Amino acid sequence: MKYIVYIVLCCVSFQKLSAQDPQFTHLYAIPLYVGPSFAGATGGTRATLNARDQWTAVKKEYVSYSLGADHFVDEINSGIGLLVFRDHSGYGNLTQTFAALQYSYSLNVSKFMSIRPGIQASYSQRKIDYSKLLFGDQLSIFEIKDETIEPQLIDKTSYLDFTASMLGIYKNFWFGYTLDHILRPNQSLLASKTRVPLRSVYYAGAKFQVKIKVGNKSTRGFLYTFAHYNKQENFNQALVGAYLSQGRFITGVWYRGIPFLKAYDEYINTDAFAFMFGLKQGYFTYLYSYDLTASKLTSDSAGSHEITIVWNWKSEKTRKQKMKALPCPMHDNPWKKNESQTM
Repeated sequence: MKYIVYIVLCCVSFQKLSAQDPQFTHLYAIPLYVGPSFAGATGGTRATLNARDQWTAVKKEYVSYSLGADHFVDEINSGIGLLVFRDHSGYGNLTQTFAALQYSYSLNVSKFMSIRPGIQASYSQRKIDYSKLLFGDQLSIFEIKDETIEPQLIDKTSYLDFTASMLGIYKNFWFGYTLDHILRPNQSLLASKTRVPLRSVYYAGAKFQVKIKVGNKSTRGFLYTFAHYNKQENFNQALVGAYLSQGRFITGVWYRGIPFLKAYDEYINTDAFAFMFGLKQGYFTYLYSYDLTASKLTSDSAGSHEITIVWNWKSEKTRKQKMKALPCPMHDNPWKKNESQTM
């Protein structure tokens, strides 16, 4: 398995970065979207279902769905994952659908630290319905014409792609890097070449035990802080914040943006403040978040909504395995005694 580590290190060493993939608020509730190293990171079996409605005040807004499942294979210290994603936007019903297979390997390099290299192979399809678009030559003072003289364009395209990632876990800290779109496939619908830019993702987080006082009683909870940074072509985005998990309840707040780094002239790179609420019930976790837009689109977007359902289970067979589970609120084991279940 050491060759997997070498392959991933070579893949993530590329430095030329480049455009925008859909972004989610519940990053670690749908970790397979962050990188393939998260496959099997709980040491058990997990399934996730996510839906995001971006800028609800915009007609034909941007809606994204994802379905993921992953499992840790104790005998070979490996995680396997399957991720299916669909994104829909605009009047032209522009859609992107992809399915990805993931593999990760858990390697303990010391008593307190492990690394998880991961690789992903995906198949994507972009499609648009031109019959729902209106071109300039169809407009007149008296009517809207049914036909256009615009040339017939490609209505769909498909392509293969690869992703590599590396995740490190040290005690109650984690850090990692993902390089997406390694093949830079052609995604153009205009009978030309438009390469998908490389996407580089950096992330880190930490877990802390805290005391929470409710009335005259004190109870134990867990505070999770994290930072997440994306770079794709000229697009830069950061997400920083924290979760508080206590008993059956989870709350979270964070900020998306980099105000000191302008993406364009006279445009401050700030997007939204996000607020999340969650409920844990048995092996299920239910999450809802609202993104309050903080940019110039505040009055026109009405914010964004996101819902996630996570099912997390671990069999008796893997209870004694030595894999280090990721110490974040979406990966801590719900089967641990005296510790609250997380996502």
